[in-house]
Amino acid sequence: MTHPPQPPPAFGLSFHPEALTDLLAAPGDMRDLGLALIQDVVRAQVRGPALTAELAGYRKLYLGAQVQYRIVYDYRPAPPGSSHRTNVHIVAVRPRAKHDIYDTVRARVGRPCPAAGPRAYAARSRSPQVWPRPAVTPTPPVPGLPTPAPATTNSPKGPSR
Repeated sequence: MTHPPQPPPAFGLSFHPEALTDLLAAPGDMRDLGLALIQDVVRAQVRGPALTAELAGYRKLYLGAQVQYRIVYDYRPAPPGSSHRTNVHIVAVRPRAKHDIYDTVRARVGRPCPAAGPRAYAARSRSPQVWPRPAVTPTPPVPGLPTPAPATTNSPKGPSR
């Protein structure tokens, strides 16, 4: 049985020192799948979705049928003398549960953890509809000027309050 020829690597490969330990500590099926996906990324056959917010510039790969593991990597200039111009740098291979992977990546690359994510910020904020509105004080009429008529609008939503 012959296999189709594999394309040559488009990128070099490097690991954060602890990322290699992560990969070796992963369950066997995750480790095998992770190595195959990393190989596909190095050959430019796969490109994971980009991360956002404080981890912008990094990408992720999903591992497992239930996508319970992630690989986070980025593209970096290769060191001088390398046969490639760019390296795929693996930062972490961790479970996704409780955002373990993302907390680990932030710690390894020195990016601060946000004080609160967008969901927490939204949950703490109050809707503008429930904020107390300032009381409107009527202006006293000016002697000698006609009194303005109350404003009425023909809105499709009905009268304004």
